[in-house]
Order: sequence, then C-alpha cells, then structure tokens
Amino acid sequence: MQFTMLALIYFIITQITPGQTASPESDLMLKIFIPTGAVSGTFSIIWYYLVRHLLKQNQKQFEFALQQNQKQSEAAQKQNQDQFDKALSQIEKQHKENLDESRRTNDKLFDVIRKDTEYKEILAGVLKGIEIAIDRIQEKI
Repeated sequence: MQFTMLALIYFIITQITPGQTASPESDLMLKIFIPTGAVSGTFSIIWYYLVRHLLKQNQKQFEFALQQNQKQSEAAQKQNQDQFDKALSQIEKQHKENLDESRRTNDKLFDVIRKDTEYKEILAGVLKGIEIAIDRIQEKI
C-alpha cells in the first residue's frame, strides 16, 4: 500500500513538472496506479473505521468490566465491614461478660476475705478467753 501511494505521488509529480512530456509508459503506469491507489485508499478507510469501531467496542467492554469490578469491590468491602462490625460487637459483648464475671468473682473473694477476717477476730477473742481461763486455772492450782 505504501509503495502504491509513493509510486502514485511520484507519477503525479512527474506529470505536473513543467517542461517534461508524459511518456506513454508513465500514462499507463498512472492509469494502473490510480485505481490501485483508490482501492488501497478505500481499504484504508474501511480498515480505519473497522479498527475505530473495534476500539470503541473494546473501550465499552473495558468500561463495563471496570464498573462490574468496582461494584463487586464495593460489595466485598461492605460485606467485610459488616463482618468486622459483627466481630467487634461480639468481642465487646464477650469483654463485658468477662468483666462482669470478674467483678462477681472479686466481690465473692472480698466477701470470703471479710468473713475470714470476722471469723479470725471471733477466734482470736475465743482464744484470748481460753488463755485467760487457763491462766486463772493455773493461778488457782
């Protein structure tokens, strides 16, 4: 195709150049190259519009695929966010339950310690009373 166009340009320039007469061979070549160039030009135009159409179609497919990918990405991100929120709320709930259980256990432990202290005071009082009683008995003996 390029050769045809270059040959056509060459022969047109040789025909336009003043002072030269056209030879019968160049007329024949010109008659051959003009239709061939026209056919090549027609094919070039058809090829150009075909490629342009295919590029537009590919662009539309690319945009559609990009939109679908973006929608899927947004849906996945929303699903991940929902799962994260559920997991976070479950962890908060478990933490609260564990904290409440720990408080109840500490309260029970403090009750046991308080009662133990009370019993030790009572026991200390009883032992003091026994000691006094033993001392009195020893004094009498």
